[in-house]
Amino acid sequence: MPINTRNFLRNFSAVKARARKGEAVRVQDKEGEYLFTALAPRKSLLGAVRGRIVIHGDITKPTLAGDHWRPSL
Repeated sequence: MPINTRNFLRNFSAVKARARKGEAVRVQDKEGEYLFTALAPRKSLLGAVRGRIVIHGDITKPTLAGDHWRPSL
């Protein structure tokens, strides 16, 4: 169902909810028509970088000794 630009901006939260449900919302403008859709959210940051970062060792423990840790504020 196409809507105009004014209604798109006025009812953005409702249009965004429709797009999140999987509906493709068509926004009609003077120059043409635009398609507003939502991408599927990523599950986690680790899932987004899977295969791009190689982790060696245990990342739950500190990597520096206590006397080497000098934060600068």
